[in-house]
Amino acid sequence: MDSTSSSKLTYIPEEIVREILLRLPAKSLVMCIAVCKSWSFLIKRCNFIDAHLSRKLSFQSNHQIVNGAADYITELMNPPISNENTGFDMVQTRNGLICLTCSKDDDIAATDIFLWNPSIRRYVVLPRPNFIVYLKNYYNIVRHYFGYDSHTNDYKVLRCVSNHSTLVAVEIYSLARGSWKTLTASAPAYFGLGAATWPFFYWTVVNDALHWVRVRERRGKDLVIVSFDISTELFGEIMMPQGVRKIDYPYVDCNIWISKHKGSVALLECSNMFIESSETQFHLWVMEEYGVVESWTKLYTYSMAEYFLFSLGFNISHEHVFMPDIRKTLPPPPLKSLGNGESQKTHRGDIMDFFVESLVLLGHPNAISY
Repeated sequence: MDSTSSSKLTYIPEEIVREILLRLPAKSLVMCIAVCKSWSFLIKRCNFIDAHLSRKLSFQSNHQIVNGAADYITELMNPPISNENTGFDMVQTRNGLICLTCSKDDDIAATDIFLWNPSIRRYVVLPRPNFIVYLKNYYNIVRHYFGYDSHTNDYKVLRCVSNHSTLVAVEIYSLARGSWKTLTASAPAYFGLGAATWPFFYWTVVNDALHWVRVRERRGKDLVIVSFDISTELFGEIMMPQGVRKIDYPYVDCNIWISKHKGSVALLECSNMFIESSETQFHLWVMEEYGVVESWTKLYTYSMAEYFLFSLGFNISHEHVFMPDIRKTLPPPPLKSLGNGESQKTHRGDIMDFFVESLVLLGHPNAISY
């Protein structure tokens, strides 16, 4: 066989190569970059990275990450955190990127923020935020949130600084821009209220917007959902269902969780939570049409014994998952595997969150490989 015939047999059209590569896991694709320049160029292209992610989201069983003191944990392996740091918190994950925060000083709120893709062993260190917060003042509070802007294919970190009940500053980092920006459009005056109490740690992302439950006034009894559009970088407000707009419980700040159910904003109302020897009742409210107050619907009510600590949200099969209360003498319930999680950030760093392999950060100019 002559050389001409041999070259014809070994030639594979680029579109076929692309389809084959799209089916490989992220770690394998990183190794494929070294095969030849044409493969490296192809794999690092934005449209290939997006197509690979879309395929993973559509066809692959998604993993979950749980960060907390429980038996149902998937470990974060070797996060790129310096030994100088006092520890780290996981904020959230989006499209294979994990947002981590940490600090080298216990007296200063987290100033080291990372966007980490463990699948391809790359991370980006965010520049230092504009506002440094000292925790010696007990009332100083810093919260970080992480989201994806599907309109511009950008990843953003929102940082909110409060002093007790007053929101002092809001700044946002854009991965595409590579810098922090202080927001001039102010948040609602009541946004900082309750920021240090449970369940106001809770938040969820629906329609490229962050959502929280807040009390409208310091001494008032009205609850409201505050939203933040990741694309427009503007705050908004959504009314609660008529049945849960008022505070009626002695410990209401422990009785309403905000979450996501089948892609919609959901509220989990809890009653009898603090009554000894009583089953806890749950009422699930779902906003079936986003932004339309009249579309709030109570899907169901159910009860369970008092052996859970808090809600982890809903998995991809729409099953409600709880964190067992290890302080109780009762054995934990026979919870199903946390597999295929879709869920919601929870109290004090305990997280069940949707995770999928991706190539995001591959070829990013500021990404560090390790």
